[in-house]
Amino acid sequence: MKKILLALLPALAMVFLISSCSKDDTTNTSNATPEGTWTGTGQYGTAPGSPTYAFTLTFKSNGTVDIIGNNNTAVDNATGNWSVVQDSVRATYTYVSATAQYTLSGKFTAGSNVMVGTIGLGTSTTGIGLFSVTKQ
Repeated sequence: MKKILLALLPALAMVFLISSCSKDDTTNTSNATPEGTWTGTGQYGTAPGSPTYAFTLTFKSNGTVDIIGNNNTAVDNATGNWSVVQDSVRATYTYVSATAQYTLSGKFTAGSNVMVGTIGLGTSTTGIGLFSVTKQ
């Protein structure tokens, strides 16, 4: 009987070892994607009460983003590229009628349908404006 128990101990140890090495059940937000259309408002400036305007972001699966503001006129349309950096979406874009480059950064997590962020000039993500959009 003692030999049978000693023979079973390594088998039981392997069962516990294998079951303890399973994947963690926590959500990995780095796999989250903002793909789709988000609509809401943008704000000129960062002070409370600054003027707001319509703001739509369309994140495409190929890593490009289309941005439409105000009345969907050429001056309000922009295109660029996006990526997920840690827990935020970062997009760099240029308006059709301008040469200045803008960068936005919005907090994004898996399962969230609201994104709030900031807009900056060049590679800066702050200083120009704010935005709040909801996934459609």
